[in-house]
Amino acid sequence: MPPPLLLALAACSNGTAPQQASSSQQTAQASSQPEQQQPAPQAQQVAADDKSLAPLFGNWGLDPANCGDQVLKISKTRFEGPGSACDISGYNDNGDGTYTAAVTCTASGQTANEKIQMRPIFAPTGEGIDMVYLDRNSLKSEVLRCEATQ
Repeated sequence: MPPPLLLALAACSNGTAPQQASSSQQTAQASSQPEQQQPAPQAQQVAADDKSLAPLFGNWGLDPANCGDQVLKISKTRFEGPGSACDISGYNDNGDGTYTAAVTCTASGQTANEKIQMRPIFAPTGEGIDMVYLDRNSLKSEVLRCEATQ
């Protein structure tokens, strides 16, 4: 599609055909105009099924031996941690063993929409999740499953 300026100029013409530019003028014009790049195609988003998501749900901590009050709770619809509560609107299956949760979080009176990529892992100390906070410069965190808390 021609740039808007060319469309506007064409609409303002007096109906006479423009003169044909020489090939050297066309080459000079082409080299002075930046190439228009087509936007990258968007990856197809696929909703994750409940069975695939099951390893992500539960209580998690940085140190499973010392979960205490620093527990992160993840369910199909909630992502809760100390001082924050998030609603999960859905999970996408990224097709590479990771899942991205779309969350709306409220903390200290502020509300933000975020995407958190999660990958179930199995560490020597038990089950865990590698998390990447995509809207926070890809901040990475790893949590391990906590035993049932009182």
